Amino acid sequence: MKRILPLLLILVLLLAACGAEAETEASPDPEPLLPPEDAPGAPDDHSAPKDGPDEDELPILTGDGEVDLPATSEETVTLDGLSSYLRVTLPEGWTWAQAGGTPEGTVYGLWPEDDPDFKVELHWWPENSFGMCGTGVTFQDYALPNGETATLATETNSGWLSWTLILPQSPDCFTIQFSVETAVYEAHRAELELLLGTVQHGVLAGLDVVNEDEPTA
Repeated sequence: MKRILPLLLILVLLLAACGAEAETEASPDPEPLLPPEDAPGAPDDHSAPKDGPDEDELPILTGDGEVDLPATSEETVTLDGLSSYLRVTLPEGWTWAQAGGTPEGTVYGLWPEDDPDFKVELHWWPENSFGMCGTGVTFQDYALPNGETATLATETNSGWLSWTLILPQSPDCFTIQFSVETAVYEAHRAELELLLGTVQHGVLAGLDVVNEDEPTA
């Protein structure tokens, strides 16, 4: 009898352990957590609110912050050659003067009254005498308001910008040009673009200009 009791006790312990193990194996695994974007009821990425204003609502900015767009004045400046002319309309707050008249050509200077350091020059070159060195210069086409294609030549060096717009010969040669610190150019870039948008270039009234490519009678 003494031997049977210990055997029974061992048998009971073994049965209890097997039952615990079977219960553990039968327990289902917990459901994995869904990431936030896949969780039911989570908002779609495309419908989530965006930080900041829409792109269409952004103000016009420059390096110094928000600025007002420039406006044109009612004052035009016309530079005549022998048979053709160059005319522009000044931005508001600009003035002009004849800067030189020599056998090498005529020069008009245009500048903002509050910043004479940014002086844009209109040049007339008689007999198509304009020329420039192309070393370090970038040349590209520039569309004028009247549909003509001018040539824009730019060069940057040590914080300075040299800028020359060479108009098509008709048959005179005109250029619009300046050379200033890059920071000065950036400060007046919008006014310059406004000025260039008013360019008129054509034959003087009452003159019949012969196309040199066509044979004469």
